Amino acid sequence: MANIFTFPCGGCGRRYSVYYPKALLYELSGTGTREMGRLEDEAEERAGAIEAARRRAVEAGNIWVNAAQTEALVCACGKRLDLNIAHHPRVPQSRQAGRGRQSGFIPFPGRAPHRPSGTT
Repeated sequence: MANIFTFPCGGCGRRYSVYYPKALLYELSGTGTREMGRLEDEAEERAGAIEAARRRAVEAGNIWVNAAQTEALVCACGKRLDLNIAHHPRVPQSRQAGRGRQSGFIPFPGRAPHRPSGTT
């Protein structure tokens, strides 16, 4: 199954259907080798799945983009589109990504040590 995400332009509303080849995704995610992804992509191409997806996207009025051939995309209205799949709203984001390093006082569990009276 081809990996296709739709990105709307925030400036004019044009919609881009972006195809992400498995060779690219496997390399970026580390879930497989680029060669494994390339073999799967070739099998999908031979089966006609990618052409069918492209045809459906164009029929829906979307602009077809192959992420393997296009690194940066500027819409006709002049807005730069972020095709990074990690930034797509339907891709789960890591909860740790935005957090900084915790600093400050961290209390230890248990009772506080007894302080003699008269000390501050």
